[in-house]
Amino acid sequence: MDYLNFSKKEWEILICFWNAQEPLCCSDFSERFNLNRNTSLSVIRKLVNKGILEVASIKMSGSVLARRFQPKVTELEVLQSILNQDQIFAMLQVAIGRLEEKQLAMLMDKITAKKQELSMPKDHQ
Repeated sequence: MDYLNFSKKEWEILICFWNAQEPLCCSDFSERFNLNRNTSLSVIRKLVNKGILEVASIKMSGSVLARRFQPKVTELEVLQSILNQDQIFAMLQVAIGRLEEKQLAMLMDKITAKKQELSMPKDHQ
């Protein structure tokens, strides 16, 4: 997916869904994020067609059935697809500077495990 070609409104809607952290129907979404309902519905439809949002469930909204949407991709998946190795490394350097001691220890464990995995001969993996 070429996320760099998303419109400003598509990014805005996707980020709102990530922040919502729960499936929302169009009317609830528009109300919560103070966005025009027709614009939201149009952009949500585009993101569903692109495979970025999915229908999580269907619920009663008043007297009608309403589809509840949720992101099909995470922020991390999007970042991994648009950043190259040098950009990821630069981002990690900044992030490491913000970590606490416990988080650094967990990260070191992951780095050690990955180094061991990479140093194993291919037929032992």
